[in-house]
Amino acid sequence: MKLAYFVAAAAFAPAFASAADFSGNWKLDNTFTGKVSVVNCTLVQKGSVLSGSCKPDIAGMEASNLTGTVDGSKAKWGYDLVFNGKPARVDYEVALAADGSLAGKLLRNGSDSPITGKRQP
Repeated sequence: MKLAYFVAAAAFAPAFASAADFSGNWKLDNTFTGKVSVVNCTLVQKGSVLSGSCKPDIAGMEASNLTGTVDGSKAKWGYDLVFNGKPARVDYEVALAADGSLAGKLLRNGSDSPITGKRQP
């Protein structure tokens, strides 16, 4: 009987170890210098690889293509852009919570600030 429990547990182990699903449209709130700014990201996940784009909710800003990775319930992605005529790097390090929300940090040229997010319908 113990062998049957072991076989059943082993059969479900890959499902528990698989990566969380980050795919979808996300509204991310970033708190920077006391103000909240919104970034809208479309994430496409294939296995542990992320692609897609992010666009800050700032008039005149274009969407930037992103690349990233997923490791369990954590994800990292980033992109390069030009802001106010200067090149910049934006990276995200987030974790997916049990309620489906994201929390983590956004790094602008290495300086971090908190970020939270919700998947949009």
